[in-house]
Amino acid sequence: MSLRGNGSNECRADYPAQLKTLYMKAVNASNSPRKLVLQEVLSKPGCENLPLAKQEFYELCIEESDDIWRPGFILNQTQARWSEIDRQVIWEGPEWERWPMLKKAEERCEEWRKALAAKGFSQSDMDL
Repeated sequence: MSLRGNGSNECRADYPAQLKTLYMKAVNASNSPRKLVLQEVLSKPGCENLPLAKQEFYELCIEESDDIWRPGFILNQTQARWSEIDRQVIWEGPEWERWPMLKKAEERCEEWRKALAAKGFSQSDMDL
């Protein structure tokens, strides 16, 4: 799906829906090789009404490590935002931590979720 227009604002009304579609396609494509235990997409309420440059999403996920020498769980926090210059979703991060026990990874994920909630982010209504 392309977001390019002819330079006018004629297709800008569709950008929020198109951005969500592109974001979800990217998330789903990146999920195929992953052993996900938990995945959440967080955004600010009403972000779909904001200009693309002001929209951003965070993905929080816990995945099982496939490293036989370092078993456990990997907690990731990745930010996605629209880049007008690149005309695509840009991924920043991820910030990640490795935990030997799922319970510890879930506790830390909850801390990250609370920190994002303090910045106004909540679980998105987008389906993965």
